[in-house]
Amino acid sequence: MKIFGPKSLSAFFYYIFRSISIALLAFLTYMEFAFITNRFTVKDSRFDMQIPLTGSSVQGDYQFSDILTITLTLIFGILLLYLLSNIFKALKKTVIFNKGIVKNLKLLTVLNLIVGPILYFLIHYPIMHKTEFRNVHNLILLVIFEMISLFLTYVFQKGYTVQSENDLTI
Repeated sequence: MKIFGPKSLSAFFYYIFRSISIALLAFLTYMEFAFITNRFTVKDSRFDMQIPLTGSSVQGDYQFSDILTITLTLIFGILLLYLLSNIFKALKKTVIFNKGIVKNLKLLTVLNLIVGPILYFLIHYPIMHKTEFRNVHNLILLVIFEMISLFLTYVFQKGYTVQSENDLTI
């Protein structure tokens, strides 16, 4: 199986990441709708929200900080998966070094370099009022992913520049 181009591994990943981002968006929409319309039960200061068509439920502490944390994390995840699906969509084209992939890699880098750490600290300290650094490994993994996306952005930007110059000389 090919890695790039139509009917390739990148096309498969495009459909997977886009489907997951749409499913997460539907879940976030349902969850927020359920909180607004009180379609959940509260028992012992914990909410229990039934997920339709799955037979499962979401449970958690019924506090504003927990609900806000879930919402912000889902929004970040949706944006991340959507941008990844756009990157794989650009890799489906016959010309790999194109404007679309450079633009989406830049957005992914900004999301990971700026929004990710800010969101991490917002959730841990002002929202959840945590004082320890127990799960700092998540932030370290995010920083590693940030560096990889930053390097990939510059590689594809350079490739796009070389591809454009090559197209002009022919």
